[in-house]
Amino acid sequence: MEKKKNWWWIAAGTLALTLIGMGIFYLTYNRMVVKKNKSINQNINITPTITPTPDPLAPYSILLLGYGGGAHEGGLLTDSMMVAKIDPRNEEVSLVSIPRDLWTPIPINGDETQNKKINEAYSIGADDKKYPNKKTEFTGEAGGGEMIKTVVEQVLGFKIDYFAAIDFDGFVKIVDILGGIDVKINNTFDDPKYPIEENINDPCGKTEEDIKALTATMSGEKLEEQFMCRYEVLHFDKGIQHMDGATALKFARSRHSTTDGGDFNRAARQRLVVTAVRDKVINIGFIPKIISTIQTLTRHITTDINFTKMNELVGKANEISRYKIIPIALTNENVLTDAKASTGQFVLLPKLGENNWEEIHQYIQNKGVATTSATIKTQN
Repeated sequence: MEKKKNWWWIAAGTLALTLIGMGIFYLTYNRMVVKKNKSINQNINITPTITPTPDPLAPYSILLLGYGGGAHEGGLLTDSMMVAKIDPRNEEVSLVSIPRDLWTPIPINGDETQNKKINEAYSIGADDKKYPNKKTEFTGEAGGGEMIKTVVEQVLGFKIDYFAAIDFDGFVKIVDILGGIDVKINNTFDDPKYPIEENINDPCGKTEEDIKALTATMSGEKLEEQFMCRYEVLHFDKGIQHMDGATALKFARSRHSTTDGGDFNRAARQRLVVTAVRDKVINIGFIPKIISTIQTLTRHITTDINFTKMNELVGKANEISRYKIIPIALTNENVLTDAKASTGQFVLLPKLGENNWEEIHQYIQNKGVATTSATIKTQN
């Protein structure tokens, strides 16, 4: 009889601890979750509608955003943008990289749009003070996410269901919590100008008069080269390299290499990092540690993936890890072209013309197989 009582108390205690743990996870996770502001018209349901039974194998997409945050210059400009489109029916995950210089219309004043670089969309949505006339759904704590989702949907041609944004410090912490990641580097490269954040305003021994003279006669890279103390030199060798969080961030952000530089090569490296993180999560049995991880990252992640959906994704993590990954890059070698905007900025435009996304939509549907501009025009 005594043994049965002991067993009951052990079982009850275990259940209580489990429920407490789940409750802590729920409360902690919800600190990261933001909800879309709804306009008055969105809240009014004039006629009742029948909600169709959801298809458990329907594809869904998550927009992954990386930004500086904290004291970084342009803290909310999204340095990296990638969409993971998960297709359970075909057991595929498409990773679509979006270049930050893509010139896109952004709804900054009601229905009125203004073309800007796409990496500004999240920042504009998050800033209600500077942009007070945005639509209601682009305001509040979820304004940045809703704004960039809308802009990306227009570019890619399919619905973006969720977004998850993480700052640089959060990314470093995730990789370190995982014990580092193993990344397959395709090319050996050096980057002589990786920015050192704490040195960003360092005069490098120059006087105020020197700096005024330099800024009056130089700009861009030539001016940057006069302040090399603000940068460090990076070197990566071809092959599999184990990286801690700080190294992985440098690898993913580097863009000044003469052999592997620029935003397109950087986007390719970011896809390698995402894949390495996924592999590490699965291989080390990371899922049971997710509660402590979430507690560490609450200040660094913002998302609209609610607790129920997150639980579902965690439960399917092993299954999704077996899906085929299809990398898709939007570049000036397929559907984009280099251009100069009316503002004088160097930007990327669709090959079919400003704000014409049709060829990009077709390219995405074909999973990265190009359809010529001529063919698109002929079809029209």
